[in-house]
Order: sequence, then structure tokens, then C-alpha cells
Amino acid sequence: MRYSHQREVIKKVVQNTNSHPTADWIFNQTKKIIPNISLGTIYRNLKRLEEEGEMNTIYDGNIARYDWNTESHDHLKCK
Repeated sequence: MRYSHQREVIKKVVQNTNSHPTADWIFNQTKKIIPNISLGTIYRNLKRLEEEGEMNTIYDGNIARYDWNTESHDHLKCK
């Protein structure tokens, strides 16, 4: 995969959280670092990171959340 500054920032934003953030959350955090980034760029890069095996998408109902830990592990959901 070719180097992309935007992709690296997105990856670091996800890695620096203790949760499984949504694309909107990632967008808002990344915008603090790269003010002119678009939500479409976030989605494209998240998809690319997943395709390259650097990130997983977890679905909570119909909401996609992103996880940088690609090793096998469990997720619990409290009600």
C-alpha cells in the first residue's frame, strides 16, 4: 500500500482510543489534525485499512465500528 499521511493519521486516531469508534467519531478527531479532510476520505481509508488487514470492522446492529486490534479476541456488549 502506498504511503498516505491521511491514512496514517486515521490509523493513529483509532489506535489511540480504548473503544471501537464509529466513522463519525474518527472523522471528528481526525479533523482536529487535518481540518480539510472529508468524511468520504475517512470511509475510503477505513475500507483500505481493512482490506490490507490493518483494521477490522465490527457491526453493532447497523452501526459500523472500527478496531485496530486484528488479532482474534472477544467483544462483549452490555445491555
